[in-house]
Amino acid sequence: MRELGLILLSVLLIFATLEVVASHGDQPLSTIAAQKAIFALHHQAYIKVSPTLLGLKGQNTDWVTVEFSSPNPSVEDWIGVFSPSNFSASSCPAPADNPWVEPPLLCSAPIKYQYANYRTPKYKETGKGSLKLQLINQRSDFSFALFSGGLSNPRCRIKLHSQIQKHQFTHD
Repeated sequence: MRELGLILLSVLLIFATLEVVASHGDQPLSTIAAQKAIFALHHQAYIKVSPTLLGLKGQNTDWVTVEFSSPNPSVEDWIGVFSPSNFSASSCPAPADNPWVEPPLLCSAPIKYQYANYRTPKYKETGKGSLKLQLINQRSDFSFALFSGGLSNPRCRIKLHSQIQKHQFTHD
């Protein structure tokens, strides 16, 4: 009986020394307030993505390099990746039952995002940055957008849409 008590005490001590595993909270993409997004395009902001054709060797994932610039950089600026590429209100269905309700400016949330200063620590000073992002074949094209205002108040500064430059996998 005493041995059983020692074993139980040992097990309790082991459990007490282990760190508690906690959830990280919400899924990161769910923190983007897409319903609050507005288009505040700036003619000096730009975003360039290469290569435009992905999966040339038949792979279902590929890396792209995203180069971008903003005349008013902030630590809250971020790059969003959308697929399919048309993420604006023109792709949203109009509310049929209430003509007074307008659809949101962003009809979908990004499939991936990264803060603009993630790989470029001096982005806030220079306004220029670059990222490498791995994309998974979505069987659709991609578009990229530079946002300011953080995740809770997104303002689209520039978007690279499929009509400008198509980014897709060769074997879609």
